[in-house]
Amino acid sequence: MGCSPSFRPSTIGPNKPQRRLSIRPTPYSSAQDAMAVPLKTTPQIRALAPEPPATVRVQNLHLTLTHAGHDAWGRAGKSQPCTISVEVGFAERFSTAAASDRLGEDTVHYGTLSKVVLGSVARFEEGSRQHALGQGERGLMHVLEHVWRDLTGLKLDGTEVKVAGETPLIDIAKVQFLSLTVGLPKASLLGDGVALRASAVVDPSLRRVSARALALEITRLKVPTLIGVNANERLAKQFVVVTVTIEKFDQSEDIYPGVEAAVVKVSFGSYLDGERLWGC
Repeated sequence: MGCSPSFRPSTIGPNKPQRRLSIRPTPYSSAQDAMAVPLKTTPQIRALAPEPPATVRVQNLHLTLTHAGHDAWGRAGKSQPCTISVEVGFAERFSTAAASDRLGEDTVHYGTLSKVVLGSVARFEEGSRQHALGQGERGLMHVLEHVWRDLTGLKLDGTEVKVAGETPLIDIAKVQFLSLTVGLPKASLLGDGVALRASAVVDPSLRRVSARALALEITRLKVPTLIGVNANERLAKQFVVVTVTIEKFDQSEDIYPGVEAAVVKVSFGSYLDGERLWGC
């Protein structure tokens, strides 16, 4: 997996430098990818998406995930808290709701959106409970794909999924931007959690995704490191806070326990500055 790491410093307080490490893996290629929408980075997607005239957001729906994802120690099948957030940017204003104070087909009620998301995860959990042994473990990507499909009728790669008798909640023809984030707040030993995010720009006239992004993030890893150029800074370790983001993430495996372990291993050394710490 090829990658090019980079970081952006920010100040969070005395003696507590923060670094954001971004890793962009080289996506694999396959015959199916020929029909898929190419991956871009999340900042690129945000830049491509025009400012929507109307947006519906549901943030941090709380539930418990058991049959997918790995915990902070890399163990599968362990119950842990999960959060899901959705952002839907519509191509037009909510004309019906604005004119008559009632919902029309040009919007989505946040309560209905929440129920569909929770119901999708519940069906995923039930199906995963019946998942035969030996077929592989279910990762966080499988949860993201399942909820995305139930909301849009599309796979994460932008191709259509046709299921008889099922109508997706979100009409792609009325949307210009969509984002879905599945988080595991307890899946990091030293950080604030792990999140997997899918974003897409939609061309409503063509009823298809025109650009998409997938990103894995480990948020605010607090790593004790001997760092600094002053004599007093060489006497004791201080916390470096690191957020690791892997853009164009196209793997079904849960690699975040190994990524966190690699970051912690790097911190065991002694460094004069952040550039040397991250090899930049």
